[in-house]
Amino acid sequence: MYYLAEVIDVSLKKKKVLKQYRIVHKKMRFLGVLKIYTIAIPIESIDEAVDELQNSLGTKLHKEWYITVHTEKCAKIIFRERIFDLSLKGIVPIFQRRLDTSNAEERDKWDELIEYAKSIGVPDSQCDFLPPNYMDMNYHILN
Repeated sequence: MYYLAEVIDVSLKKKKVLKQYRIVHKKMRFLGVLKIYTIAIPIESIDEAVDELQNSLGTKLHKEWYITVHTEKCAKIIFRERIFDLSLKGIVPIFQRRLDTSNAEERDKWDELIEYAKSIGVPDSQCDFLPPNYMDMNYHILN
């Protein structure tokens, strides 16, 4: 089993960190200015990968960034100075809308994440944290 992570290339100080993982999808935004990579991380190396991704986050464009690493059941939201480890039970993300936590099993933790994100300047439209189709993604793709 694998964790999948969505990583925006400009969020990284050095993009070479992406080469350590299998890229399973790439999409472009804003006429190719932003590239969003979905990478696969073996479950047994998730702790090392989270540390490495956190150490790779930068502040390009004078902005704080985050990386979401997830399975269909849990997520780790990685910021430069903080990591949130959360259950996805009760979470239904909508693209570019602030996450509704009203049915979340760990509502207090999700609300704390959103409060933290807002405190460092993340706009509501970027507080969706997960791809809307995360439940349909294949977390067993690389055997």
